[in-house]
Amino acid sequence: MVIEEINIEELLREFVVEQQDLFLNDVSEQAISHHLATKLASCFSGWHVDCEYNRNGNDVKKLMYALSDHGRVTSRNVVPDIIIHKRMTPVNLLAIEVKKSTNIENSFKDLAKLEAFKVQLLYQHTLFVRFLAGAHGTGVADVVWR
Repeated sequence: MVIEEINIEELLREFVVEQQDLFLNDVSEQAISHHLATKLASCFSGWHVDCEYNRNGNDVKKLMYALSDHGRVTSRNVVPDIIIHKRMTPVNLLAIEVKKSTNIENSFKDLAKLEAFKVQLLYQHTLFVRFLAGAHGTGVADVVWR
């Protein structure tokens, strides 16, 4: 199954409704990522859907990118929120970074990291998702495909 066969944005909206208590209670982004990965796994049979998977083959996953628009590009160990891939192969489908509206951190770093996943590790697609959480309510605030 390829990503074009799945309506990811509809899946995200369904996910928010199904897991509304996660967002209302403003749980950690790691907890949200775990539950989102579980939902994605049901749509991507034959693929590995992993949270915080820090390996590229047997090596620690590293990418070259800047943390800010004024920062210098350096090599960093990376731990993506969610990836859909074939472990121990160079076959990489989708890298996802998850943020909540209550996390005021600038998204530049996440978007730069996703671009590096696409260029350096040849991920076919990358996705940045910001969910509404806490006092902001529930929903999908931003979806950025790269």
